[in-house]
Amino acid sequence: MSQSLATLESALAAVDHDRTIDLATQCCSIPSPPGEEAALAEFIADVLDRKGIDVHIEDVVAGRPNVVARVPGADTAPPLVLNGHMDATIYPVGWSGDPFRPWRDGNRLYGAGITDMQGALAAMVAAVEAAPDAGTLPGDLILHAVMHHDTIGLGAKFLMVSEGPNSGYGICGEPSDMAIHTANGGAIKWQIRLRGSGGHISRMESGVDALAAAHDVYAAVSRIEYEHEPCDRLPDLPRSLVGIVKGGVAPGAIAEEAFIEGDIRTVPGMTRDGVLRQVRDAARAACDDRIELRVRSTAVQQQFLGATEGPLIDALSAAHEAALGAAPRITNELPTQAFVTDAADMVAGGLESVVYGVGAWHYAPDEWVDVDQLVGSARSYLGTAIGLGARS
Repeated sequence: MSQSLATLESALAAVDHDRTIDLATQCCSIPSPPGEEAALAEFIADVLDRKGIDVHIEDVVAGRPNVVARVPGADTAPPLVLNGHMDATIYPVGWSGDPFRPWRDGNRLYGAGITDMQGALAAMVAAVEAAPDAGTLPGDLILHAVMHHDTIGLGAKFLMVSEGPNSGYGICGEPSDMAIHTANGGAIKWQIRLRGSGGHISRMESGVDALAAAHDVYAAVSRIEYEHEPCDRLPDLPRSLVGIVKGGVAPGAIAEEAFIEGDIRTVPGMTRDGVLRQVRDAARAACDDRIELRVRSTAVQQQFLGATEGPLIDALSAAHEAALGAAPRITNELPTQAFVTDAADMVAGGLESVVYGVGAWHYAPDEWVDVDQLVGSARSYLGTAIGLGARS
């Protein structure tokens, strides 16, 4: 390993184009739906188990590990944490090929979860793998490859509490289409259970139909105007959706039970209690008093309000321009404004953070990323770690 001080030029040279694409291909080839991150975690840990990198893998819950890899720096700058989640939910149908056998078409690389966020995760792995060959970094470069991002950010929360670091800088690699994204909403997901009384079609007059009640409640909760104070950083929020209505057991039987589930992307000041109160009030007003209602939250995450200027923005912008030939956009617009990211927990843990990652995810078949942007993002991650030394 070179003992010279790393430079932006040495960082760009150290990240190999073909190696970065190969890592993304391999990451997309390993299925890692929520609950099954272990195989991908072992792959990442094996890749980064090399001289100049301290790596460990640790279960958060049984069979669901985080991976942490650290390239020690000269301690002349704060650390930079790269956060990427390993759990990947892909659109289930409509793919042109096998999503777990990624393929190239021109400058596009297609594969399972490549935009959310196996591509960015692979770019982060490539940056950390290449870091020892770039020279001595000014501060530590740390990869947090985390389990169970899904809304609540369990893997990131665990790491920020258990080992940090709790000062310095962070980049969350959620898909921002290579813009530097500075804010996104929180989320409150909720469920309504409606219980009536069942019966056969032959005696339907004696039953209380939970599915019919769910129809009316669905309409009512879809019309809720949630109480909030507008947030300049999140101008398009709150935004809500009812995504699930289900119930019944047979065509000829009254549905004794039905469920409705929804999601609201929140602005600061909106609370679980406040949202659930409005949902409960709307549901109760819309249905028969004979229907038993239960309203509960199923997942909660806070908002992310990140850096809009300063050393991190400057270092990442310079690295991006050097790697890709143009300055990045700095934005807080949709669709990323309505994403939920682990950047919220990075900020809560003490890291000045932004969101920056390859791809423009929209939950559809045939996810793809531009390979030049994929490689450019890896170079930008490593270049940012170097640039922070000149700006801290």
